[in-house]
Amino acid sequence: MNPDDELGDELRRLFDDDRLAITPAPGAESTIVRGARRRRRQRTAVAASGGVLTAVLLVTLGLVAERQDPGVHQAARPTTSAPSTTTDGPGPVVVPPSFPELPVQPAPPTSTTTATPAPPPSGTSRPAPPSSSGASARPEPATTAVLGPTGYRQLRLGMSFDEAKATGMLADTDTAPTECIGYRLIEGMANIATVTISPADGVVVFAATGARTPENVGIGSTVAELRNAYPDLTAGAGNYRAATGSGANYTFYVDSTDTVVSWELGAAPAC
Repeated sequence: MNPDDELGDELRRLFDDDRLAITPAPGAESTIVRGARRRRRQRTAVAASGGVLTAVLLVTLGLVAERQDPGVHQAARPTTSAPSTTTDGPGPVVVPPSFPELPVQPAPPTSTTTATPAPPPSGTSRPAPPSSSGASARPEPATTAVLGPTGYRQLRLGMSFDEAKATGMLADTDTAPTECIGYRLIEGMANIATVTISPADGVVVFAATGARTPENVGIGSTVAELRNAYPDLTAGAGNYRAATGSGANYTFYVDSTDTVVSWELGAAPAC
């Protein structure tokens, strides 16, 4: 049964009760019923309005949160229609808020950066370009050993065999020389090939390999360099000779290109 009909029956029963001494005015019953219906509709409308306000509040909070987060798309404001109330007829109809479909925004393009090569570390030196001077490209000697003008290291021209042996520089010194004999050095042949010892005159000749004169002349030098180093240079048969200033001589042997191929320091006279 409709609640309104129940309310009407209850009111009729009350009004028909003999205990009531008041006689209702004509149409009082309909007026009361309409008033009761109107109050019920108002309570229903208030309740519905509260639900709508709650929904609007939730949507507003969601929009605020989306504005604070830049990665969330902005939503359109919901459209709500106010509930309509009528004095007669059925109760109010609440129209739920409609939310349009949010457009999908394309993601921003990812910027690409070109890697710039790092500069070379400060203080790094670059190799110097080769010199283009017109000087002769004779290679520097592999050793700084010096022969002359009187000998090589502890060995000196004129030393006896025993004195030369006492320096500890000679190899194969078990037999004393009975004639001019060339002895090798313990250090090898990189600087001096042999040391010639005479039984009468002692050390008389140093045959050079990598060693050079104090004027930086040696194997590979040219005749022009010899003349610059020794102004008193004299020519021989395939060789050039220069005085050392100590009574000995440098003898330089040259090839067909006037380049020194071997040389020696010798006492005068030698073997």
